[in-house]
Amino acid sequence: MKILIIDDSEFFRGLISKYLLKEIPDVEIVEYKVEDLGKPGKNFIWSDYDVLLLDYNLGNGEDGLAWLEEFRSLPVFPPTIVLTGEGDEYVAMNAIKLGAVDYFNKKDISKRRLAEIVGKAAHFNDKTQPNENENFHNATQIIKKINEVDYQSSETLDIGYKLIRMIGEGGMSKVYLSERKEDNKSIVLKILELEKITDINAIRRFTREAELVAHMDNPHVVKIYEYGFSNEFGFIAMEFFTRGDLQQRMEVNITLEQARTYFYHIALGLQAIHEIDVVHRDLKPANIMFRSDDSMAIGDFGISKQLDSNTDLTAADSIIGTPHYMSPEQGEGKAVDIRSDIYSAGVILFELLTGERPYKGSSAAALIYKHVYSDIPKLPNDVQHFQAIINRLLAKKPDDRYQNATELLTALEDV
Repeated sequence: MKILIIDDSEFFRGLISKYLLKEIPDVEIVEYKVEDLGKPGKNFIWSDYDVLLLDYNLGNGEDGLAWLEEFRSLPVFPPTIVLTGEGDEYVAMNAIKLGAVDYFNKKDISKRRLAEIVGKAAHFNDKTQPNENENFHNATQIIKKINEVDYQSSETLDIGYKLIRMIGEGGMSKVYLSERKEDNKSIVLKILELEKITDINAIRRFTREAELVAHMDNPHVVKIYEYGFSNEFGFIAMEFFTRGDLQQRMEVNITLEQARTYFYHIALGLQAIHEIDVVHRDLKPANIMFRSDDSMAIGDFGISKQLDSNTDLTAADSIIGTPHYMSPEQGEGKAVDIRSDIYSAGVILFELLTGERPYKGSSAAALIYKHVYSDIPKLPNDVQHFQAIINRLLAKKPDDRYQNATELLTALEDV
C-alpha cells in the first residue's frame, strides 16, 4: 500500500508516517511538503497512491477542501481522508459531501485508529460508492399500515434526498446525513424500515416524534422540515447541527459562564416543549445540539410522550431513558410528567458545573438505586452558590422540585 500525506506541518507528517509504518505492514509513505511544493500540478501522478491523507488547512491560504473539490473528478484520484486540527463538524460534513471517504481530527490521533481508517479507505472503490439513483425515492403510494393506524399522509409526497452518509443506526431506523434535492440543504434524515416492524406501536412512536415538534418555531427546539411515509419507509427530515452536541463540549473544560449560558438555554427549550404538554423523557447532553452560530436546541424526541394522550405507547412498568440522567420515578417505571425532565436537567447542570455526574454505578440498576435513595451530592466551593438550585432540581419527590421550566428560569436569573 502506498500512502500520500499532504500536510503543511512537518511534525504531523512525520508522526503519521511513524504510526502507519508501525501499524501497517509493507506500507510506503510519501510526505508531500506543501510549504515547498505548493499545489500539485496537472502532471501530478495521483494513480501512484492507494490512499491520500489531506489536511484541511494547508497554510498560506490554501484550503484542502478546495483541492479535494478540484481534483476529485480525476478518474485516478485516490480515496481521501481529510485531516483537521480544528474539530469542526462543519468541516467533516463538507469533506464527506465533497467525496472524502473519512474524516480525522488530529487531536484524536492514535496508531490503532489511524491504521483502521486508512485500511478502510484502501478498500474503498467505485463498487462501494452508493448509486445516486438508489439514494432518491419518491413517496407516491400510501402503505396500508398507515391507514390501519389512522395516520394520514399526502399521496403526492415526494421525498427527494441524497443520502450522504449514515451517522446512526437503531434496531428499526437509520439516520443519515443527507442533502435535500430541491435546494442542496444539508439535513438529517431519519428512516424507519417498515418491513422490520412487528409492533405497530413503533410506527406511532416514530410519527409522534415528528408530530410533537413539526409545527413548533422555537430556536431552542430542533426543526422538523418534513415527515411522512412511502410504501417501504417512514421518514423524518430534520435540522442538521454542524457543531456537534453538548456531550462533546463537556469532554473539554468549559467556563462557569458557559455552563450557566448552556443551562439557561436548555431551560428555555424545556419551557417550549412543556408548554405543548410534551415530556422529553430522555434529556441528556447527547440530545442537546449546537448550530453553526453556536445556538443550542433540544433534539431527539423519539421516546417523548404527549401528556394529553390516552395511550401510553410504552409497556407498563417499562423503563425508558438513559440511567445517568433518569429521574427516580422514571427509574422505577412509574408515570412521569414534566418534572421528570426538570430532574434530568439537574443532572446536566451538576455535570456542567463539576465535570462529573452526581451519581455513579457499575450497572443501570445501581445507578437507578442511587437516583432513588442516595443523598444529593454537594457542589465544590467555587460553585456552591448553585447548591440551592441543584437541591430543588434533584429532589427525590417531584412535588419538591421546580414545577416547571419557568420557575427554574426565574431561579437562574437570581443566581
